[in-house]
Parts: sequence; structure tokens; C-alpha cells
Amino acid sequence: YHMDLKTAFLQGEAYDETRDIICEIPKECGYPPHIGARMKKSAYGLNDAPRRWWQVVDKALLGYGLVPTRADRCTYILYGDKKSSNPMTKKEPKKELVLEDALELLMNASVRNNSQGRKPEGFICLHVDDLYMAGSPEFEKRVLSKIRKDFNVGSEDKNDIMFVGQRIKWKNHENFGSYISCDQKLAVDQLEEIKVEKHRKDNVPCSPSMHTA
Repeated sequence: YHMDLKTAFLQGEAYDETRDIICEIPKECGYPPHIGARMKKSAYGLNDAPRRWWQVVDKALLGYGLVPTRADRCTYILYGDKKSSNPMTKKEPKKELVLEDALELLMNASVRNNSQGRKPEGFICLHVDDLYMAGSPEFEKRVLSKIRKDFNVGSEDKNDIMFVGQRIKWKNHENFGSYISCDQKLAVDQLEEIKVEKHRKDNVPCSPSMHTA
């Protein structure tokens, strides 16, 4: 799944009475330019807006029972109640470790992990207002339904999605069955050369289209 949360920063923490942020009212409102407005929520462009948003969405994901991974604080896993049959997750270290045993524990990612032998039901990768996730029907029931209820959700995509410049999709192979493909071909194809005249002077401003490029 890929889920885009609309106006994410406006869904962040509200400002209290200890902080006043005054902004210019949009011209479309018809007020004079010297009339300002006090902001209730953080908006795009403020330095602390991303963190105020993250504190809200992080608290919600933890409340759904998701657990952050050790490798990435913005990647969460939902564990089920059933224990995994993988013997590596049940391995306990010896009380007295020799060098080889210590190295094995350091290199083995399944030892002392957050799962505690439980089977994962799904995961979520968070990138600002984009959520990339996959999971079982139990994950969909316990997590996706709550996200749709608690947040203002924009677009949703399934099986063929774009996430931080990567195209991720399910494919079928005649010998190996289903697998997940990930590539940047679409993002690369959209790149184009920025054409600048050789004799252009440094004091000539760029056009809006050149800024976009």
C-alpha cells in the first residue's frame, strides 16, 4: 500500500498561548497587506513544522501497537501474538561468551530484536506525509482502518506505487512465482537537461521554468 496524508503539517500539534506566530493573510481574502493572522497550527515553511507533525503521527502509530525498528526510527512493525517457528529468534546467548560467540551475536540481526519470537503482521515506512506499508489482513484491520479514521487521507495506491522516487510493484515470474520489483526508471526518465545559454550573464535572472527544472 501507499497512502498520502493530506495537509500533514496542519494535522500536527497545535500552538498554545505561550507562542504567537503571525502570518500574512492570503491576498484572496481581500484584506490590506498590513493585516495579519495568528496561526493555530504549524504550516509548511516553519522550521518546527515537520517535528510537530511527526510527534502526532508517531504517537498514533505507537498507539496502534506498532514498534519502531532498531535500524530506522521511522520504520514500524506490527507483531502478532503467535510465536515464530524460526529457531534463530529463540537462540539465547551463553553466560560466558568466547570471541566467536560474541561476534555471532553482533552480526546476527535476529538475536535480541524487538520481535521476541513473535510473527510480524506488517510494516510501515514513514516519509513526512507518505506511508509505504505491507501486511496481512490482520494488519489492515488493526492499522489501516485506524489511519483512515484518525487522519485526513488523500490518495491511496496498491500493488503499483511510487514512494520517494521508487516505483514498487508486484510482478509474476513463470519459474519463481510472485515477487516485488523496485526501480527508479520512471524518475530517471523524467529528468531533463537544464539548458543555459553559453553567453548568458550572471546578473540575468532565471525564468520560472528554469527554476522548476
